[in-house]
Amino acid sequence: QSKYYVDNLSENIKRSYRQKLKNGLWPQRAPVGYLNDKKTKSIIIDPEKAPLVRKIFEAYATGNYTLSALRKMIGDLGLTGNKGKELVLSHYQHILKNNIYHGILYFGGEFYEGKHEPLITKKLFDTCQEVMTRKSKPQHGGGLKPYVYRGLFKCAECGCYITIETQKGHNYLKCTRRKG
Repeated sequence: QSKYYVDNLSENIKRSYRQKLKNGLWPQRAPVGYLNDKKTKSIIIDPEKAPLVRKIFEAYATGNYTLSALRKMIGDLGLTGNKGKELVLSHYQHILKNNIYHGILYFGGEFYEGKHEPLITKKLFDTCQEVMTRKSKPQHGGGLKPYVYRGLFKCAECGCYITIETQKGHNYLKCTRRKG
């Protein structure tokens, strides 16, 4: 009985979120730079924090600032999170990647057209994404060495895969023993 109630409640919440998003409304707490308007159930621009958020995008788009320098500069100007605490470095990265600031809502893996007033232009947002891509470190694919027979053999005793490790210049095959 209680599992049915919880499942039904969860589905109702998901349905209400989807409906709000289709209507162009943000269904959760407003991000930094916006405020929740309880009357219209939408988000509105925060007159204190919005100029600082706009400054984050403008400064980063120049390519002259790292995230650390940006955090120091904007932090000194007084930007805080919704709970009044100083923003951490990852929060600045999240702000720079968040589509909501140029009018697009991204939720649950899907994009929706927002009815709120955007803080920045799409062009400025795209410029920041290009700068971030340029400054990011290259990601190495998986970190596994390319051995010829990787993932082909299984142990006859336990059924786990046989792995290859290199020691003193020689390759050795051994069971991973993942199943104990």
